[in-house]
Amino acid sequence: MHATKAPRRRLRRLAAWSALVAIAVTAAVVLSGGCSRSTFMQSPWNAIPAATPEEIAKLHQPEALRADLDAIVALHERTNPNPYLRVSKESILALAERLKASIDRPMTRREFLPLVMEMQAGYRSDHYGQGVPNEELDAAFARGERLLPFRAEPRDDALVVFSVAERARPIEPGDTILRIGRVSAADHLARLRSLVPSESARYGDVDVRDRFDTLSWAVGITLPAEIEFIRPDGSRHTVTVEGVDDRERESERTAPTEAQPNSPVAPQGEVLVDSPPFRCLLLPADSPGLAPIALIDFPRMSGPLGGQWDRFLDQAIGAANARGVAGIVVDIRENGGGNSALGDALLSRITDQPYRMASRVVWRKSPESDELFRMMTKPMWRWLSFVLPLFLPDYSALKYGEDLTYEIGVASHPRVQPGFDGPTCLLIGERTYSSAMMFADGVRTYDLMLTIGQPTGGVPNALGDIGPFQLPNSRIVVSFSQKMFVRASGDESDLGPVLPHIEVAPIAGRDAALERAIQEIRRMEAERKK
Repeated sequence: MHATKAPRRRLRRLAAWSALVAIAVTAAVVLSGGCSRSTFMQSPWNAIPAATPEEIAKLHQPEALRADLDAIVALHERTNPNPYLRVSKESILALAERLKASIDRPMTRREFLPLVMEMQAGYRSDHYGQGVPNEELDAAFARGERLLPFRAEPRDDALVVFSVAERARPIEPGDTILRIGRVSAADHLARLRSLVPSESARYGDVDVRDRFDTLSWAVGITLPAEIEFIRPDGSRHTVTVEGVDDRERESERTAPTEAQPNSPVAPQGEVLVDSPPFRCLLLPADSPGLAPIALIDFPRMSGPLGGQWDRFLDQAIGAANARGVAGIVVDIRENGGGNSALGDALLSRITDQPYRMASRVVWRKSPESDELFRMMTKPMWRWLSFVLPLFLPDYSALKYGEDLTYEIGVASHPRVQPGFDGPTCLLIGERTYSSAMMFADGVRTYDLMLTIGQPTGGVPNALGDIGPFQLPNSRIVVSFSQKMFVRASGDESDLGPVLPHIEVAPIAGRDAALERAIQEIRRMEAERKK
């Protein structure tokens, strides 16, 4: 695997307006032959060559690594209109100096990586969050290194196991880790938290949970290791565990985690439309004689799925209407974003109320934003970049360091048929990010659907639209962001997540948010009949 792909266990979440980049280049190349966008476009990470074994093994001098940390600070100031949206410039400069002072010897990329991760995390923007390069981990596996055979989630300042590989017995889900080798669980958790951005109250701990094994590897946990843990019954145990690689994940024993909003058991019901990744279920009647309720699972918003999503909505809403459903519940709790146009497509089938998903987008022009156009285009088509000013004249007229501001008005969208006129609910949660979060913000701000669940993981006032940048000395790839988004309400001072109309606490073994949505559909249905 290559570093140009998304680093392991870290999704690259692109904000909705990243579509501008694709639109400009795609429109140009379509003029030459009418081919699909995928013919011309690629992930910009694919444009960066993978690190070689020699680069991975190389020792870098302290002054070179300190220069890389300075390069990160300069990168974000150069590429984003407001990199200090959530933190002060003084705190970032102090962090950089502290990390530079800790470099007291030559280091490999692997040894330097945690410092890069901490520097990126200091901005408290999930789009700056730093993953583990894939080839770095592949090289470690080739050397015989392995990952911890269990995964744990933070609960306050404790680490509680929620998933365990078979070879890690007798550790079980629900056990609380006390020590890993010579490092206390509290100290280990504090180190992991320093490597991930805490964009919202719970975001950082969700990230720690999702990436626990690779983060632990990044900070230097070596195996075999002695693990001390305490059982739910209060008994203390110590066991020595071997490591695992990614292939052994299939044998994990997993229990519901306290922080997960969804039920560990998928909702049951008649499948009306199945068009992966999208699915529409007819939920079982909660009482005899009541009309059924439809559930639409909406887990992804990537732009290339737009046509499939439109066809799915036509089929799903048509089928729901034919079965006389009382309401529709849409679930975006696992949606990491992509293109907000998919959200518009859904709303156009259920409402004609005016809305917006963001009030303002500010775009900084930089050498890196220009380079991103090139990197997003497959090499054989890059000569067509000369037509870019025809499609983005305002951006093209900017000088480096200047900003382009898009003010977005509240607007109605034409209704699309088949449509649905009954009660609707939107399930949101801590894994709702980027464009899905923007969609949730528009829905919540303008009361287009009843939102239920947990606050979103992403936050509407955010930095977004990312690209890759290779540090000059270590050649580690970091992400930069070129745009700032202001939430639908226009309140730039509100740095919190999208809060649901009705917040529902998770209950292990149940889908409490879906249960509440069904209750609310029944309530709204009864009010409509009065």
